[in-house]
Amino acid sequence: MFSKQCKAHLEEVGETALQHMMRATKAAIRLQLVVPALLIHGVAPRLFVHTASNVMKDILKDRKDVHK
Repeated sequence: MFSKQCKAHLEEVGETALQHMMRATKAAIRLQLVVPALLIHGVAPRLFVHTASNVMKDILKDRKDVHK
């Protein structure tokens, strides 16, 4: 069902296909939820100053924590 590259990637990250899908979906949802803050920040830079950066750092931290 999966190509060799897909299987290799799943092995590399140490996840099953379902685990990988769930983590990717969670990251995508979190990023979509921060889009309004980014748009507001673009118009009013004093608002949501670190919101998007913090969300992205959290997503990356979660990935690193999982793959220790």
